Amino acid sequence: MTENLFPRFAPLAAALLLAGCSLIPTYQRPAAPLPEQWPASAGQQASTSAAEATPDWQTFFADESLRELIGIALAGNRDLRVAVLGLQQARAQLGIRSADQWPSVNAALSGSRAPNGSGDIASSYSGGLLLTAYELDFFGRIASLKEQALAQYLASEAGSRSARIALVAGVAQAWIALLADSEQQDLARRTLATREDSLKLVRLRFEHGAASELELRLAESLAESARVALEQSARQRAQDENALVLLLGQPLPDSLRALLQPGRLDALQLPTLAAGLPSQLLARRPDIQQAEQQLIAANASIGAARAAFFPRISLTAGFGSASKELSDLWRGGSWGYTLAPQLLLPIFDAGRNQ
Repeated sequence: MTENLFPRFAPLAAALLLAGCSLIPTYQRPAAPLPEQWPASAGQQASTSAAEATPDWQTFFADESLRELIGIALAGNRDLRVAVLGLQQARAQLGIRSADQWPSVNAALSGSRAPNGSGDIASSYSGGLLLTAYELDFFGRIASLKEQALAQYLASEAGSRSARIALVAGVAQAWIALLADSEQQDLARRTLATREDSLKLVRLRFEHGAASELELRLAESLAESARVALEQSARQRAQDENALVLLLGQPLPDSLRALLQPGRLDALQLPTLAAGLPSQLLARRPDIQQAEQQLIAANASIGAARAAFFPRISLTAGFGSASKELSDLWRGGSWGYTLAPQLLLPIFDAGRNQ
């Protein structure tokens, strides 16, 4: 009994075996030319875990004003929105590639009227379910394209996280720079006040003959230099504030602007990372993960390119009813089905596949 059934199911078994075929090269992560960990300094050994070495920004930044600014930027930054939309686009493309592995079934209704040889009008109507050009993925071309789309989606997800981290770092740097500008501007303001008081004293001495004109001109020059430094510090503060506003996607709130006071920079404390961390932590960087997923996507596209050299088998089928009258299509029509497989083998394409 088994010997009689084997020839009948042998083509089906061969088709299932070919359907699992993949021409994607085996991916191997490139070896990083880095030591396993940094050389130990002063006998200190690395005991920090990966989770402790890469804390979340809410844990890393303890300053409430800075955390508020980062939250505003994550909600309103335009570049981050573009990165999120790119992630959604990659997810949709993955859905399209996944859908290619399944047949598309459509409801079809068609009709035609044409004169026959006797001068009468002949009518023909048909309706039913139609499956159009479903590709049987014997050589893994569609599966390779799906793997490529999956890797591109993962690369987009890593790119989105990289943009998020870059935004957090940019906001922190801009806020610290703005606090430093406030300190610098206050120092320039106090310097100008000192130089102006000194100029008044030298002018008074010059008017009473106790100082020369050279001393007066030198005091005026120092006062003007201090005034220029004050204007430069004000301009630098305005530029840094504009840069921060660009990252936030909205104007700087008045409650946070009121915190730009001298001495605020000294109160801002940031934790430090432990020394001697393993180099494997580099693999946790989203930009490196993005680059690796792009490499995996390129590796999967090789499988699709190789499969293009093999025959492509597609299937078109239909099931429905046909009738000469539209009113009798579903009542007195003749039911039937059509099955039209097609095999295409590339012979000459002017080197396109190559």
